[in-house]
Amino acid sequence: MMKLVGKIREAHGLKGDLYVLVFSGEIAWAKRMKTFGLKAKDSDEIRPFTVERTKPFKKGLIVKASEVTDRTMAEGLEHMEFYIDDELLVSKPGETIYLEEIKNFKLKNPEQTVLGEIVGFSSNGVQDLLVVETANGKKAEIPFVDQFIKKIDFKHQAVVMDIPEGLLDLENA
Repeated sequence: MMKLVGKIREAHGLKGDLYVLVFSGEIAWAKRMKTFGLKAKDSDEIRPFTVERTKPFKKGLIVKASEVTDRTMAEGLEHMEFYIDDELLVSKPGETIYLEEIKNFKLKNPEQTVLGEIVGFSSNGVQDLLVVETANGKKAEIPFVDQFIKKIDFKHQAVVMDIPEGLLDLENA
């Protein structure tokens, strides 16, 4: 399966390098990437490319694909959506997790009461936020910070957090 992680911002240099704007800014997976896919907005087809080299750059990375041989070809790919193999977004034990790994997990308090379900992610510029849908269908954004996180339980698909009293209530007001 391929996962949308960014878009081609522009051609870079003369040899066909591509500047990929990565939406999350997180590129720990890039050095393991062997292939990627590009898709035009008006297409359903993801075209495969082979990675020659990558390097971090601004809010993303520079990628050289062996199929793209010059700047003119690279310019023809500008604004295309950038897809990677979703296996690249699975962390190894001990590594920082990718937020996508905990999507649809239950959010629980330390007493194991289910507070809601993690339905998405956001950011306030300083920290990642979990978008949690509560039982009554309301959504709240909870800071995903070490001070609140008690445990990430992959076996039971739950994130246990000790969030300040009223945080969920404030968001729903």
